Amino acid sequence: MTTDGTVAFPYSRLVAVPPPGHADQGERWTRAAQVVGEAADELRRLHRLLPGHWQAGSGQQETDEVLRRLVRQLDEAYDAYTRIAAAVAGRERDLAQARRLALEAVAEARLAGLVVTPAGEVVPPSGAVTPPMAVRATAGRLTARIVDATARAEAAEQRAAEDLAGLPLPHPR
Repeated sequence: MTTDGTVAFPYSRLVAVPPPGHADQGERWTRAAQVVGEAADELRRLHRLLPGHWQAGSGQQETDEVLRRLVRQLDEAYDAYTRIAAAVAGRERDLAQARRLALEAVAEARLAGLVVTPAGEVVPPSGAVTPPMAVRATAGRLTARIVDATARAEAAEQRAAEDLAGLPLPHPR
């Protein structure tokens, strides 16, 4: 728990292997945005053709307004999906980088014969002898790297949450 009462990004989550299918969520949102954008473009094209195929009156104005509203809603969805894609892709990229930094520190700790606790703290192996100052310093340095990686992951989560919270709520029309 951090000083402001929030739960910090857990070390165990940072170093866990992401589940299959978790990667490329940003790419999925990007593809969804492309599909919505293409649908809006196609509807605009059809809307431009409408006057040449429909006599004035008999519902043309109502249809015209419905098509304008649909295009506007698709454009809003495209904008929202694009922002979601950017937030999710940035989060994925930043979390992957933080995970890599933490795993590098863990690998270095193991090479040095140190132990990484489930909380992400690097400590000398247990024993009756007090470890030399250099060993304790290395453990402290590697712990700091893991703490930094965890803070980066927490910041990535926070940025994504703020970006997504800034999206306008969809509203029925």
